[in-house]
Amino acid sequence: MNMGNKREELTLSEKHDASLKLLCEFVEICREYNLRYDLCGGTLLGAVRHQGFIPWDDDIDVCMPRPDYERLIKLKLSGKLKLSDKREFVCSRDNTLARQFGRYIRKDIGYERNMSEDYDSPFYGMDIFIVDGVPENSVLFNIHLFFLRQIRRFMLTSIQKSGTTRKGKLARIIKDIYRPLLKKIGPYRLARQMDSLCKLYSFDHCKYVGCVSGMYGKREKWLKTDMMPQTLLPFENMEFLSFKKFDIYLGNLYGDYMKLPPKEKQLPHGAPAFWKK
Repeated sequence: MNMGNKREELTLSEKHDASLKLLCEFVEICREYNLRYDLCGGTLLGAVRHQGFIPWDDDIDVCMPRPDYERLIKLKLSGKLKLSDKREFVCSRDNTLARQFGRYIRKDIGYERNMSEDYDSPFYGMDIFIVDGVPENSVLFNIHLFFLRQIRRFMLTSIQKSGTTRKGKLARIIKDIYRPLLKKIGPYRLARQMDSLCKLYSFDHCKYVGCVSGMYGKREKWLKTDMMPQTLLPFENMEFLSFKKFDIYLGNLYGDYMKLPPKEKQLPHGAPAFWKK
């Protein structure tokens, strides 16, 4: 996608402002339609440890129980989800995002994804992860996780540009051999297959739940009775909902989560963002 030669890149502070605005808007959507959301991942870590953004981070992560996410999808596909012209909710169901989760984006801010094609949405946004039911039995859970990881690997390879990988020259060569086949299957189709696999175990009927299709995998699994209670947490002089038992969740993901990483690892992981003309 040609973004032109001249562009005005957002500073980290401007990214924080843009992300916070998206979060506030999304919370209003959830209130209007009676949908549950929770701060999660690095955003929840920032809320607990910094009462706001992790200073070197810029994005927003929220999650929703599967039933609430499906209601959000239904609102979008039926045309009942009213958003401004510069906002959009993108997902695999209507071929607007080749991922197993959703994203609420700002179409007035572009996002430079160096390794990904536009299947991954070339706009700045906040990720909306889905909390699904997962097997209680450890053997069944590991089998479920294995298939999720394989499809996720294929999906991510299919949206990457040729000649790109984070795992060295040999991995790049191997991926470039089978990437055309994956692109023929289609990134959106692979994302929907992964979404279908995530839904295999009902959120309502499972004892354990989690966003296990992401990078943290089995560390996301926890008791639904621990996940369900909510509380308001301070974030950038505001308050947002998240898990009341956040200590369990953050401990599973990060271990000693109140300890800052070494200075050399306090680096932004987001890509450049820029104002769209």
